[in-house]
Amino acid sequence: MLDNLFAMLENLFAIFNDFFFIGLPYISILLLFGGTLYRLFFGFKGTFRKMDRTARGDFLWTTRSTGFFGRASIGPAALCLHWGIITLFVTHLVGVVGGVLSLIAWVDFFRWVGMFGGILLLFGLVWAFVRRIVIPQIKAMSKAEDYIVLIFLILIAFFGLYQSAIKLVFGVTYSVAPWLWSVVKLQPDPSLMQAVPLVNKLHIVVALLLFAYFPFTKLVHAFTYPLTYFWRPFISMRKYTGLKR
Repeated sequence: MLDNLFAMLENLFAIFNDFFFIGLPYISILLLFGGTLYRLFFGFKGTFRKMDRTARGDFLWTTRSTGFFGRASIGPAALCLHWGIITLFVTHLVGVVGGVLSLIAWVDFFRWVGMFGGILLLFGLVWAFVRRIVIPQIKAMSKAEDYIVLIFLILIAFFGLYQSAIKLVFGVTYSVAPWLWSVVKLQPDPSLMQAVPLVNKLHIVVALLLFAYFPFTKLVHAFTYPLTYFWRPFISMRKYTGLKR
């Protein structure tokens, strides 16, 4: 059954190869930046909400923090998730440059450090997903978007790790990076992706779909820069028992 599914997916990519690796990247880029800018300047704002250099365009820009509940479990999940994303961003950038310029040391750095970042990210994502199911308060305040975003990220991390850590297939960067560079140059060449393994294609396509969905989720908080933290007044935190005295 699994073999039939893979065969069907292979046929799907063969038929829609041009769409997946010519049209979809530009659709994702347009929605990613256009949608984010729209939310920044024209999103839902209340009567008392004023725009400044660090204020966001709508009240749903934040992550709707769940840190008040299950505090003992949020630390490892948040640390692994965020450091995993940062590590993967840097390593993917290094890997793309290395793949375009055929820099073996750079591609090896992407291979090993990126694998470590992927493990961190997947661990943090699974932990965060389990928290939303197991802790009643978090489950009650969760929206469909919270689960969709986590599923997207888990699939992306899984596909990336499956190819590198389980199948032990390396060197795909030398095909993917030139294709990505051709997209940046506005001269997309989908033929570069034809020989790429199916799992890597799924990794890329699911990532592109997430980028397209990105502006309509809480993930836009990644573009926040908290400059006002440097000069805002201190916030005094006191225990509730102390207020009774």
